[in-house]
Amino acid sequence: MFRPSRDPWLMLLCAALSGAVLTGCAAATAATGSRGAESQRKPVIVTIGDSIMSGHGLDNGEDWPSMLSQRTGVTIDNLACSGAGFLAVGTCGQDFRGLVDAAAKDDPTLVIVQGSDNDVGRSDADITAVTKRTVDAIHRAMPRAELVGLSTLWDPSEPKPAEIDVSSAAVRAAVTALGGRYIDIGQPLRGDPSLLQDDDEHPTVAGQQRLVHVIRVELEHAGYRL
Repeated sequence: MFRPSRDPWLMLLCAALSGAVLTGCAAATAATGSRGAESQRKPVIVTIGDSIMSGHGLDNGEDWPSMLSQRTGVTIDNLACSGAGFLAVGTCGQDFRGLVDAAAKDDPTLVIVQGSDNDVGRSDADITAVTKRTVDAIHRAMPRAELVGLSTLWDPSEPKPAEIDVSSAAVRAAVTALGGRYIDIGQPLRGDPSLLQDDDEHPTVAGQQRLVHVIRVELEHAGYRL
């Protein structure tokens, strides 16, 4: 079972985030300084998700992964594809499994993958099985990368279908089975119309800012000091 160490990740971030004050950096650096070339890898994050993550309807750089990169200085390659899911094929012509080869080219230190409401309407068994196969493929292609799974978001103006919880549970099971971390971010866009575009689904810039704040806080709670 894949059980990644948190200490090398902390040391890498300490080296990468110039000017940032990171709790535990000195201790992490001292503890990992003799662990060889592996601990010297430059931090690179890849994100895999759907149109909410890609910043649909917004300008380049207004999606939450880009905002997180801008705020931390860590390289983040946002491979999110509008319309895609673990089963659904998006506008890029791929489902999430089809994005794995592009992600592997980055040789990331961390892969963040999120469930998608584009898989609503598919059976529970299919969502669970294909999520597991995709996360397993991510690990096979990028065995040195740590894994973080994010819970599935839903249009806050509509009742939540059962498949959303199924998707989140499938991400959690697949990621944690490989020693990764699962983060339930809830539904942070609910209750504030200013956070959503006119389609009542995709975040505005303010909505993306809400997401980057929530996700950054939850990543830090999970041990990733960004």
